[in-house]
Amino acid sequence: MYMFLPFLTAFIGLLLVWFEKRLAGLIMLAITVVILIVWFRLHATNHLNISL
Repeated sequence: MYMFLPFLTAFIGLLLVWFEKRLAGLIMLAITVVILIVWFRLHATNHLNISL
């Protein structure tokens, strides 16, 4: 259920870039990447048994 967050933050970031708020858009896209990295680390180590 919480995996909608990266899509939401990426969409908001893209909207901000579209409306020429580049710094805010880049910050939102950076937050998206951080969420995906944290999620993948937790998911890969706990559920997929992959050592990263």
